[in-house]
Amino acid sequence: MKKAYYFFEQTIKKNRLSHLYLISGPKGSGKAQLVDDVAFLILSQNKKDTTHLKTQIQERKVSNIMYIEPDGLSIKKEQILLLQAEFSKTALVTGPRIYIIKSVEKISQAAANSLLKFMEEPQSHFVFGFLLTENLDEVLPTIQSRSQILHLKSIDEKDLELELIKQGVSDNVAVLAPYLTKNIDEALALADNPNFIEMISFLEDLIKVWSDKNISYPLYFADSARFLVQDRDFFMNFLELLLLYFLDLIHYKAHQDITYTFLRDYIQSQSNQMSIQAIQDLIDEIQDILKRQSYYINLDLALDQLAYILEKKR
Repeated sequence: MKKAYYFFEQTIKKNRLSHLYLISGPKGSGKAQLVDDVAFLILSQNKKDTTHLKTQIQERKVSNIMYIEPDGLSIKKEQILLLQAEFSKTALVTGPRIYIIKSVEKISQAAANSLLKFMEEPQSHFVFGFLLTENLDEVLPTIQSRSQILHLKSIDEKDLELELIKQGVSDNVAVLAPYLTKNIDEALALADNPNFIEMISFLEDLIKVWSDKNISYPLYFADSARFLVQDRDFFMNFLELLLLYFLDLIHYKAHQDITYTFLRDYIQSQSNQMSIQAIQDLIDEIQDILKRQSYYINLDLALDQLAYILEKKR
């Protein structure tokens, strides 16, 4: 996203901004944030006081910007006609006008025709459009051919980790949240979720008592892990983070980077104690439990099975 922002920054400085951009990228790649930032660059030109402009853009309180997203299953012609009507009121709003259409692959043919016609009208000279999609292949060819297309990659886990730390998230949470979501807002929501914090704490404790054979994992899970099965997605998140840990044992053996840097001493000890085949067998069994969640098996039984698998492999 940084490269895309720099591209827009330079394009605006050189007064070469196109009138229609199609921005494609997976969920969490920062499309919406990029467009908000670019809107600020466009609207802040030649303004002395832009103190509150960024906040107003984020809260959708800027009259120069209109947001459109699917109404039900599609973006309808009536929505584009409303856009045209609003943007024709030139006497009420000064400066550039911006419209942002989310999930543009869901635009109807009639709506697309109206949009393209609108772009060809004289008053569109100071109008800039940003079309967002996660599925470029599904966007109408007529839209693609009239747009300048930019592709955003999913945000890197390390970049997201650094951003979370920058926003005050604890190191261990910042390390793990990016493996469950690449969306900064969702990652911050996880960081504020007490259940997620408890999950990571339980995971740490689970690893730290791995070598203590006086502790029975089935009993340990029965006493301390029932909160993991309050929700299937939550349990699946736990399984994914547990898989990530055991993958670190293999990565450590191969002298590769590990994710659980805050558990490095335990990774070193357990990696030395287990063969690659034993670790791989454990990973396969956890993956099997994870796959079977799609069949909606009983969560309590799945948790008990996990406890016995881990007990057997210690």
